[in-house]
Amino acid sequence: MAPRRTEWDFGLSRLTKFFFGPWSHERTVDETIADAALAYSDEPAGEAASAILADAVRLERSSLPTEVITTVWTVASYGGYNLDSFGVDGRDWLRHVAAVCSEQARKADPAGTLVIEAVAASEDSVRAVVAAIAAAEPALAAKAETFFGHKPGEVVRALELVAVQVDPDLGFRLLLRVLGACRVPISDAQYAQYEALGEMFGYGRFHVSDVEHLTRW
Repeated sequence: MAPRRTEWDFGLSRLTKFFFGPWSHERTVDETIADAALAYSDEPAGEAASAILADAVRLERSSLPTEVITTVWTVASYGGYNLDSFGVDGRDWLRHVAAVCSEQARKADPAGTLVIEAVAASEDSVRAVVAAIAAAEPALAAKAETFFGHKPGEVVRALELVAVQVDPDLGFRLLLRVLGACRVPISDAQYAQYEALGEMFGYGRFHVSDVEHLTRW
């Protein structure tokens, strides 16, 4: 897979970072999405917006139950802009995110054509991500129940569904955010495994470390 042109997290997983924690009304939802859609200094204009747009569209168009979408968003963003609290449907939220990012991408490249291509994931990449999720399950299931009140295994199953039915790349990026949000300790061996997976997906060198509250032991 071709390397990303940014060294950091990207796509919908990056967007969760901008909503991390209790939602602040200092900026509107649209302003916050637009902030996340701004390009890093090391990537072309419009690329950050396009990456979020692609993730949002693929997830929204998938066959996943809407509650799975709501679960992964809520936990990855540490309850930031809690969809249930605001009465927002998970798929409606993704459509709104896609609309804002589509506008940002067109501003950056008015002549560009926005095409959301289907993911052609290899079986090896799917198996590798599912294995990483399974390995994190014992600690993650307990933490997700403690922090967010989810039934044991509910968040793990949601991440697996994203990896298998939508995109293993997105599933892995959301796993990293969820581990950070739930403050799950990461061993050096796990960290090395995550960096190897990141290399397989073409991530930048700071991608794995660009996670809130990631702790190692």
